[in-house]
Amino acid sequence: MMRPAPFRPRSALVAAAGVVVVVLSAVPPTRVPTVLAVSAVAAAAPLVGVVRHRPARPEPWLAVAAMLTCWGLALALAAPAYPVALALQAAGIAVAGGLFAVIFARQRRSGPQDRRRSRRETWGRRTDRLMVALVIGLALAQSATSLLDPALPWPTAFAPVDLVLVCLLLRFTASRADLGPSMRLLVAGGVTAAVYDCLCANTGVRVLGPEPVQNVVWTVAVLLFTAGSLHPGMTTAFSPRRLARLRSESARLLGSTPLLLVPVALSLLDGARVLPTAAYLATAAAVAALAIVRGAQTIRASERLARRDPLTGLANRRGLRVAFDDLVPTTADPALPVGRLAVLDLDDFKHVNDTYGHETGDHLLVAVGGRLADAIGGGGTVARSGGDEFVLLLRPAAPDVGDLLHAAFADPVALGELSFGVRASAGWVELTGASELPLALADADVALYASKDGDRGGATRFAPEQREQVLGSLALGADLRRLVSGDPAAGELVLHYQPLVALPDRRVRGCEALVRWRHPERGLLSPDTFLPVAEAQGHGAAIDAWVLREACRSALTWPDPTWTVSVNLGRSSMVCPDLAARVRTTLAATGLPAGRLHLEITEHDQLPADAAVLALHELAADGVGVALDDFGTGYTSVAYLQRYPISVLKLDRSVTGADASVALLRGLVGLADALGTTVLAEGIETDEQCARLAGLGVDAGQGWLFGRPMTADRLADLAAPVGNPT
Repeated sequence: MMRPAPFRPRSALVAAAGVVVVVLSAVPPTRVPTVLAVSAVAAAAPLVGVVRHRPARPEPWLAVAAMLTCWGLALALAAPAYPVALALQAAGIAVAGGLFAVIFARQRRSGPQDRRRSRRETWGRRTDRLMVALVIGLALAQSATSLLDPALPWPTAFAPVDLVLVCLLLRFTASRADLGPSMRLLVAGGVTAAVYDCLCANTGVRVLGPEPVQNVVWTVAVLLFTAGSLHPGMTTAFSPRRLARLRSESARLLGSTPLLLVPVALSLLDGARVLPTAAYLATAAAVAALAIVRGAQTIRASERLARRDPLTGLANRRGLRVAFDDLVPTTADPALPVGRLAVLDLDDFKHVNDTYGHETGDHLLVAVGGRLADAIGGGGTVARSGGDEFVLLLRPAAPDVGDLLHAAFADPVALGELSFGVRASAGWVELTGASELPLALADADVALYASKDGDRGGATRFAPEQREQVLGSLALGADLRRLVSGDPAAGELVLHYQPLVALPDRRVRGCEALVRWRHPERGLLSPDTFLPVAEAQGHGAAIDAWVLREACRSALTWPDPTWTVSVNLGRSSMVCPDLAARVRTTLAATGLPAGRLHLEITEHDQLPADAAVLALHELAADGVGVALDDFGTGYTSVAYLQRYPISVLKLDRSVTGADASVALLRGLVGLADALGTTVLAEGIETDEQCARLAGLGVDAGQGWLFGRPMTADRLADLAAPVGNPT
């Protein structure tokens, strides 16, 4: 049920005052002073609006004030000073024409897709301008000829221009998607003022004459101008961004319809036949022909847009179908190779949207589409099938898919102050004369999934055996969604714990919580199997939250109340804005002291520099430890040491192995000592390795020597030193 519009006393009072003014302009005793007074108020209103609302662009409003001032003075001086009034009337119309030209000149494109103008769109705009030029030229010719005829009243000379102005205003209104209240009032005032001039053309009488209808029409016009000038929306009325919001091509074509009637209307106004009839007929025929051309251009543009992606300007699925039919005609030899079809999508594009916003993501997609089109050149077609997925339709002579990816994304994509190292995975399939587009897309999709499961950033050719592998991955993703939604038939998450041992006495000082998925059909799945899928689906933070909660609960039951529990944070948790609140809430709900919790972080692609920085500093102030996992493998680990409140360095097994450099280990231990952090070595498997690391000053270790991940009920066996201490 619709609610009634709220009653606004001020609006009602203004409307009532307007009605009173209109009535006074129709009554003979008050007609002339009312019309002149309201004209003076209208001329001053734009100046008042500029002072009160302070628009960013006051110049158009100063022009409106000048236009209304000229017209008001022309009304006042029409009887005693005819030549001056004529000049003022012409000056006001000239200002109005200049203002209208400025409005059209500010049709600035704003979206990334709008900058990709096509030749058809350019010719469409030229056709529109030619139609407008023809009717304006005819109107000016009729006006100039009327001025040279002394037998005609001088208002007659302005009627043709006013008629064209009405048509242009109507066309302007029909073509704009969002004019705003202030501009709509100005347009209505302009149309009403033009109607007033047309009435004057029939009688030759101005304000001081006896015609009440003319006075009322003029009064309504200046009241509309006044309302538009004082409305708060006047601050954005002439905004280029607002004026550039166009309606569809069909709506703009409909807005040009009044131009077809202008030659006929001008002929009817020309009762004295100041121009030959042939001039009107020729102009009408030319405008009609241009309108037909414009309609054909609109239809062709609509057909083109139907085959184009609105964001990137690349082919969409319909355009891909057209390109595929051209490449693989039905008459082609079924065994003849005709090209290749590749499907690619951007790795980790979701993280760009989540971190920098969808507008930045859209700009990145436009840039990627341009890079791909430049890399292919004339060797094929690039299409965007949706989201961050692109389709490449390549002719036989086109470069290899892998070479195309390297050429397109070898350099980072710069978007303003941001720079993105784009990586895309692709799957492709050979096309023959017997290929069908749906099947080719399906096979390329299978190869794409195989590429993502293997070496991301590469291009994988389709092979039939990939179907089983990909179908298994898709089924795993579907099961994971069911698991997160709470479906018991999808299995359950469980936690295993691996001991963290002090060196050299080999006493357990904590455990790392490691999540597993007990799948009803596939058995116990490791985190490497399903966590990447969870991150891609947006469920990573939810799984991290479950692990944090269950690990804190379990830690309260361990045999030693001083043991710490380490919980890993994935990328989704690192960009979660309420990370600190979530951890504090979990600690409060479980009762685990903050000092017993360690959060392990690692490097992630395209992780923002400020991700979780404030949250981790707040939690560290509460006593929560922060460990930097896999240290020694990433290229920005040192930056992480400066950015985050790291209390534990976990050296990757590639650094701590038997063939590891002693000098490197001593340097890392020295770095940790300088920073005041603890060093923990991963991957310890032998007594010799343990003794060597302890001798180099490593504080703690983790690995199969001390115990594999185990369930919580087996942690009681770790109360004594582990791993055969010597």
